Amino acid sequence: MTKNPFSRTNVVRLGLMLAVGTQVPHIGHAVDRIEKVAAMADDYLTPRFSVGQTYGNVFSILSSRKAEGYDEYAGRDGGSADYIVVSASPAVWRFNSVVRYDGRPAGQHHEFEMRDRGSASCQVSSGDKDKCKPHLDASGLAYNPSLWGAPPKRLSAGMRWKVDIQQAWELGGKGGTETVTVVRIDPLTNSATLMREGSAEGFFNGESSTVELSRNGQTESFDVTPGTSRWKGYTTFVRGVVFSNELLVSRSDVLHAKDGKTLNSDTRCIMLLNASPYPTL
Repeated sequence: MTKNPFSRTNVVRLGLMLAVGTQVPHIGHAVDRIEKVAAMADDYLTPRFSVGQTYGNVFSILSSRKAEGYDEYAGRDGGSADYIVVSASPAVWRFNSVVRYDGRPAGQHHEFEMRDRGSASCQVSSGDKDKCKPHLDASGLAYNPSLWGAPPKRLSAGMRWKVDIQQAWELGGKGGTETVTVVRIDPLTNSATLMREGSAEGFFNGESSTVELSRNGQTESFDVTPGTSRWKGYTTFVRGVVFSNELLVSRSDVLHAKDGKTLNSDTRCIMLLNASPYPTL
């Protein structure tokens, strides 16, 4: 049977090539070859930033909460971000960035640095000390070892590794455990698709301990006892930069009303982030 050069797999691969500036080989020959051999992880998961490069992405987090007898809550937070690489070394990557969340005023351009291979984010100041913190966003511009772990030196489809995520992060609680699986690698575009699935306990990083739900036109406030959060999703990296990312997170909680009553509720979040042509703003 003759292979279809315009199959979904080939179309995706061509899109990745165009996005990262790779020369497209002749359709029907090199594009059809998927090498099932081990590949150096750094070629797929470690960014090779250089001064003057530009990047953009679009993102959103959808969240919902259901409890019997109350209206389901559903909300969205999303926007876009632009990045310009202003300096790059093996240890530190510095960017000029601007982020806009829909429904809010556009942010100002600011400089920040990614350190420790992307696991730390530092606001650059004119003083003696920069303000650094762990990078705990569910996604971002590049591979983040804090959430994805340190991969083996070589990658091949089907291999797995375990990750301990001790800190609460954007869509997970403390003491998390995660399994990362290599779904596929493509040596023509230096792209790797990984699946992450894991669980953690307690509140997400920065999450409020109270929620409001409505019924019959009235709003009530509840204290939350969070349950176990479970997540699963795919991410495709091209030379360490996020090309597409999706994650579904679910958690069952117990809600406590001021009058002493309790009820069970289910919450879930859907996170999406995709590379976008620069600029987005």
